[in-house]
Amino acid sequence: MAVAETIECVDCGGRCHRMPFDPPELGWEPGDVVAYRCSDCADMWYLEVDEDDLDDEVTDGRGDQAGDAGWA
Repeated sequence: MAVAETIECVDCGGRCHRMPFDPPELGWEPGDVVAYRCSDCADMWYLEVDEDDLDDEVTDGRGDQAGDAGWA
């Protein structure tokens, strides 16, 4: 799975958005820390990127998967 733009908040079930939204200029690397803030309860979550997070990443830097854009 690629680095997610949003995740589910563990505390309240709300939607957490990646901060900052744009990925690093040179792309995500294992060991990078991704910050998310919940739009409902304002909690912050810090997740570390590992190899599995980068397996399906599209090279356009958006962090989504090829299937999300309707690609074959």
